[in-house]
Amino acid sequence: MRVREARPGDLAQIRDLQQQAEQIDGCLFSTAAWQDWLASLDLGELGPTLFVLLDDDDELNTWGQGGTLEGLEGELIGYTLLHLMRDGEGYHLRCEGTVHPDHRRRGGGRALLVCALNRARLWGGELEDESQRRGLALWFEVLLPRRDPAAARLAARCELEAVSDATCAGQRAADDGFQLYRRSLP
Repeated sequence: MRVREARPGDLAQIRDLQQQAEQIDGCLFSTAAWQDWLASLDLGELGPTLFVLLDDDDELNTWGQGGTLEGLEGELIGYTLLHLMRDGEGYHLRCEGTVHPDHRRRGGGRALLVCALNRARLWGGELEDESQRRGLALWFEVLLPRRDPAAARLAARCELEAVSDATCAGQRAADDGFQLYRRSLP
């Protein structure tokens, strides 16, 4: 498996993957609503960043001249989108995505989260002064499906804590079958 930043040609596959995962996870988010949500994200200086997970066969990929990876690219089996949300509580570096149900529990979700967390730490460094000046918190957050029994374990491995539904009122979470997890960024 390999994580890379998404390319424009990946969006149709990501949409299809999202639909497949929704059926399993019970997180209903219609295609039109998903596309509207994606289009509505703040495309400012800090975002969003879309990462994809590929099911590459390591034997088919070789390191070519100049240290580039050459070979066949595998099937897109997961994605995560990291984007910035701001509200009266603080700055939320929110990570949302999925791994194809047939490819779960193989470490792909964790690889995507670690990649997103690393990017969030970079962004957090840029936002830290502003958040402190305004007295606002700075969080890394992840929405994970409530139906997936591995979601809570994945959150714990990434040192994320569940947020009560009352805390995340008005945000996409419990109503859609998701649990919000977060950790403070230094």
